[in-house]
Formats: sequence, C-alpha cells, structure tokens
Amino acid sequence: MRQLSIRCTLALALVAGSLATLGASASSRAAEPLTKVRFAYDFPWPDMALIPVIVAQKEGYFKEQGLKVSIVFPPSTSTTVQMLTTKSADVGLLTTSDVPVAVSAGAPIVSIANYSMRNNWGLFAKNGSGLSLASLKGKKVFSWGDTWTNAMMPFVLKKAGLKAKDVTMVTGDADTPMLLSGAVDFLTNTTNYAIPGIVGETGKKPVAITGKKAGVPDVPVWVYGVARPYAKKHQETLIKFLTALHHATMWAMEKKNQPRAVRYFDTAYPDSGYSHAYNVRAWKLTVPLLADKTGDLFMQTKKQWREMATALYGIGQISKIERPDTYFTNNYLP
Repeated sequence: MRQLSIRCTLALALVAGSLATLGASASSRAAEPLTKVRFAYDFPWPDMALIPVIVAQKEGYFKEQGLKVSIVFPPSTSTTVQMLTTKSADVGLLTTSDVPVAVSAGAPIVSIANYSMRNNWGLFAKNGSGLSLASLKGKKVFSWGDTWTNAMMPFVLKKAGLKAKDVTMVTGDADTPMLLSGAVDFLTNTTNYAIPGIVGETGKKPVAITGKKAGVPDVPVWVYGVARPYAKKHQETLIKFLTALHHATMWAMEKKNQPRAVRYFDTAYPDSGYSHAYNVRAWKLTVPLLADKTGDLFMQTKKQWREMATALYGIGQISKIERPDTYFTNNYLP
C-alpha cells in the first residue's frame, strides 16, 4: 500500500471478508465434478495435430474450465461425422469439406472454429522426380480415401486438364513407404505431414504442388465441429472447451514451448508410429498454419464457407449451396 488512511481498518476487514468468500467459492468449485467431453479425432490413430488438445490436458487448461476431456479415435478417416451424430463423441476434428457434405446428406453438423487457417494440401513426390500437373496422366496417386482428398482431387484434375480416368487413385495406410517403394508415383497430403515424412526417409525435401498452384480453393483444411443438438444443449461447455483450447494452442505455438509440446505428444502416444524427429518437424510446420495474418486463431468467415460450398457444388460433391451460417458459427469462440 502506498498510503494508509483512516479507512484502513475497515478496508482490511472488507478484504479479509472477500478473501474468505473467494476461498469458499474456490473450494466449492474444486468439489464440483468435472464436465466430461469426448473429443473425436479425424484419423484412426494419433499424430502431432493432437498437440493442442494434449497440451490443454497436460497444462491444466481444460481443468481450469471445469472440463475433463478424453480423446477417442474413429475406425476410419470418414467416420468422425458419424460419431458426432450418433452421440459417441461430443466435439470432433473435421476437414472443412466434411461439413458441407454432411449437411447436404442431412446430418446436423456445424463447425464451431477453424483449426488451421489456409489450404496447404497438394501433391508430393520424391526430390528429382519432375512432378508437374502435366506429368499426372497415367500415374498412380496415393490417397487416404478421406472426404478432403476426394473433394480436392477434382480441382487438381481440372487445372491439369485431365479426367478421373486419367489417373489411378491408390488408397492405403502408409503413404511415404508406398512412394519410396514405387507403388505410387505421387502422394496427396498436406505440407506439415508429407514434408517431414519424406525428409525423414530420404534426407531431401520433396517436390510439391500445393494450394493455388494445385488449383484447389484457398480455405482452411481442418475445423472443430459438433452436432447441432449437442451445441444447443451445451453452449457453456463449448465456450469453455474453446477457451481452454485457445490458451493451449497459443502456448504450444510459442517457440520456447514447442519442444515440450512435442514431448507431451510423444509421452501420451509412444506407440503412434511417428518418430520424435518427425513430430518436431511436423509441429514446426503446423504452427504457422494455425493463425491468420492478424495473429487470430479459430475465427471463421462467411467467405471461406461460401468458397468451400461453391467449390464442392461445382464438382458435384453437394447438390445445393446453403447459406454460410448453415455450415458454421462463431458463437462459441472465447
């Protein structure tokens, strides 16, 4: 205190009373059970894109919000939407294309936040392979068989002046080994997955055609989504979830925290199949994708959803373009 006044005694008494009230309130909150939230990943096994959720668990951000978040995995790359609509999960990581396709099929899915902020998806090949759109004809192209790849490939073919019959899509569960063995000529993936994988095996950066050069729309690849009935009943829970996740993502993006963030993932999933070196490279490439040009996280725009829906309609993936707010809401952002 800089000065004492005649009101000092009364002020101290009021402060003491306030602290006692706060202490009782904190004890009451501590005694309250944590709200359980099941988070469904977009892939059947874990990888470093889970780091924000794991950091929120390990650093206590979820607990601060009164939440206990568990992670569950889908049986395939295209079933997270089904997990949300059948109530076997509460919140999920989805590709942006999943949402309009689900809505078009009558599923009550809505995106509540962006995970990434731009499209870093494309085609990849070994260094020196001479990858180009003109060289695609007659080639074998790896695909995970997911909704995003199915939605993006028509754009690539259109820009290359090709039809679906001009390439052979090969699905599998190990993209880099198939590329290096010659089973496929090119991979479809995003920069933060393909580059670390190929560099780790060959020591050289791959040839890549991504984003606008690949002819794909400039929209975020991943979003956080929920079923609308869940959102209607659990508005406060979703705000708390995204508040904790925002803190965790910002923490994990900081250069000084990135090594610990990766170790959190390594410890949580030691049998993920990814090496520590891969995870370090992959997370480093993921960090720049998480914020927009102003440094903001999560914020969605009508423009991105209008572009996504228009693009999907143009290639016949959906039968109707809905209003952007049919696909997303920013109402739960912290």
